[in-house]
Amino acid sequence: MKLDALKKNIARLYRLLSPKHKLYLCLLIILTIGFSLIEMAGISAIMPFISLASNPALLDAGWYKKAFDLLNFTEPKSFIFAFGAGIVVFYFFRAFYSIGLTWLINRYPRALHVHLSGTLFKTILAMPYRLYAEKNSADLIQIIGGATNTLGTLVLNVLQLCVELFTVALVYTLMLVINWQITIVLTGILLVIVLGITHILLEKNKSLGKKQTDATIGASRILREVFGNFKFVRLRGNEETILRDYGALITRAGRAEAVSNTLGLMPKSILESIGFSLLVGAVMFILWFYDDASRIIPLISMYALALYRILPAVHRLLQNLNNIAYSQYALKIVDGAMHQSIEHEGNAPIAFEKSIRLEQISFSYATGGVILKNISLEIARGERVAVTGESGSGKSTLIDLIIGIHKPDSGFLYLDGAQVTPENVRSWRGKIGYIPQSIYLFDGTVAENVTFGSQHDEARLRTVLEMANIWEFLADKDGIHTRVGEEGIQLSGGQQQRIGIARALYHDPDVLVLDEATSALDTETEAKIMDEIYSVSKNKTLIVIAHRLSTVERCDRRIRIENGGIVL
Repeated sequence: MKLDALKKNIARLYRLLSPKHKLYLCLLIILTIGFSLIEMAGISAIMPFISLASNPALLDAGWYKKAFDLLNFTEPKSFIFAFGAGIVVFYFFRAFYSIGLTWLINRYPRALHVHLSGTLFKTILAMPYRLYAEKNSADLIQIIGGATNTLGTLVLNVLQLCVELFTVALVYTLMLVINWQITIVLTGILLVIVLGITHILLEKNKSLGKKQTDATIGASRILREVFGNFKFVRLRGNEETILRDYGALITRAGRAEAVSNTLGLMPKSILESIGFSLLVGAVMFILWFYDDASRIIPLISMYALALYRILPAVHRLLQNLNNIAYSQYALKIVDGAMHQSIEHEGNAPIAFEKSIRLEQISFSYATGGVILKNISLEIARGERVAVTGESGSGKSTLIDLIIGIHKPDSGFLYLDGAQVTPENVRSWRGKIGYIPQSIYLFDGTVAENVTFGSQHDEARLRTVLEMANIWEFLADKDGIHTRVGEEGIQLSGGQQQRIGIARALYHDPDVLVLDEATSALDTETEAKIMDEIYSVSKNKTLIVIAHRLSTVERCDRRIRIENGGIVL
């Protein structure tokens, strides 16, 4: 991993963490340093204990004698037993410390995933609508759910990397103090091997991580597109092509993950083989230079324990580095999604008693030319206005500007002479009931689909369902608890539109907007639903987009959009 890329990734990760998570991360790093010190103390205690057990005469001088006298021991055996018991107690303390630290470390990425996923969801909900229109919803879902989870795993690997780095550093320092010559020889051999493995694996895992993320996003996109157009897929009969494309993507994702996991385990086998060979070599080296074998037993024991601890730590260190490289792409896309443009909107009160007025409004999409230019229009409260025009003329865009979903490139929107601004736009939207051409119904009850996340009021629910002329149908089933199926599959098109009308009326809006809401229905059903809409929209401002003249014949005024302007 190049230094510039490493710095960029650290900056991205730091930017994504909240102050609370940064503090928690610092605490965990401090605890990992403490664990490394405990590890070093545990290893360093073995050599003096074995030396003393094999040669009690050491109690006659040095630090052994000072400790013996300070603790008021009377015989060597009792001191040695106490020393051993102390080591056992210390190792049990180390075990509990390790378990607690492991729990905290594993808890952190899960909490981080919850934070990042929720924050990213909030960010996407606040993005400008024109920016959202350029996104693919399947990609957004995968980033919110999958990529943020990968990011939590990345942080886990960073924490584990810190643990292993501190442990390796401290144990290595101890090895240098004990015998720097042997340690330098071992270091030279291991360093060449570790650097070689690292160079090969990191770039490979970075590439594999990108392939896996891209393939997973692509597979999610196919699933969403198919389930959103299930009937059309069945009619076309192209299931084999879709299955082949989906299979290729999930196979690519699975293969990338399998290769990455295999590469992650490979250093373990290599390091273990080399480590045992080095241990045998170290014993032979020591025997060559020392005639008295009893003198080298403590040294051999210490090195055996140090290598036993340091080699798995080096393997885990490499594995964490591989996983971090594998997760870099997820970090990049989450950071990009988290720091895109958002709209800060408020709910300051704004009155609507007289009129809606558009003054010299123009609008264009990033992908095309000007859609509307210098539009000026006034709609009185209680007026019924029809908006007509050819497909693509800008009818729906005009409505989106009126209801505050889009922000104009230039010009202003006024209510009773007061400008609609980001500070009060939510208050304005709260006065609007919107019925789109395609009513999205999720797999839940009628009540859940009508309230759409708002608090249930059963009396109000029945009222709006009666107003939408669907209550009699529901009363023969489970009433407001009738399930509609995914995308309203258990209801007819007319019944789905009536649920949409009830949803729009639930909060008793001042303005009712129909965006080609009946264009997909047959003439007879459309006539019935329009009768219902005109009936329930008494004393409300009604804005209707429609192609059929029969749909808007009862409107007070018709506005036609042509060439980005209004033709009265």
